[in-house]
Amino acid sequence: MAVLQEQMSKSNNPFLDQVKDDVAPAGTWVATIIDIKDQFGVVRPSFDNPQVTEVVDVTTFLFGFRDQAGQPHRISSKTMRISGNEKSNLFGFLKSALGCMPKYGWDYCEMKGKKCLITVAHEPRRNGQGVFPTIAALCPVPAGMGAVPAGGAQAPVAPVPVAPAPAPSSAPQGGGYGGQAAAATAYAAADDEELPF
Repeated sequence: MAVLQEQMSKSNNPFLDQVKDDVAPAGTWVATIIDIKDQFGVVRPSFDNPQVTEVVDVTTFLFGFRDQAGQPHRISSKTMRISGNEKSNLFGFLKSALGCMPKYGWDYCEMKGKKCLITVAHEPRRNGQGVFPTIAALCPVPAGMGAVPAGGAQAPVAPVPVAPAPAPSSAPQGGGYGGQAAAATAYAAADDEELPF
């Protein structure tokens, strides 16, 4: 007797329909956590033995940012097993995003809307056809980027690369975060439109 079974997807990423074929540009960007989705009871191949399946609970984070031209991009994290083990991918991811150890019993979905600094890297596809973007690193936004000015109103922070990039002629030149933060301020003044997410 043969039973027709649905093929297991190699990806459990719930944000594929939102990211689509967008290849987010490589670099370091100020990004917003748009959404976080937990999936429970996901059947997938075991890490230790791909011939054996396991049932796990997983989570995925969706980030959004604008490039220097003001174009919006979306990128999702890898799908991670929900685990409080200090060696787990999720624990390390949260620790990097928060800049400190996450507390047990805390709902990480509260991070929706939080800004982070993410580094997007391009990795070659296995079939050799092009690249796909991945989040290579993340950390909290450094103090001073997006600070509240003396007037009390929050200045918009345009997600621009803080990795070395050509700065507009009106922005002060300089190395390190100081010169790049000044460039970010110049871009912010030119882009007052709220992000679409």
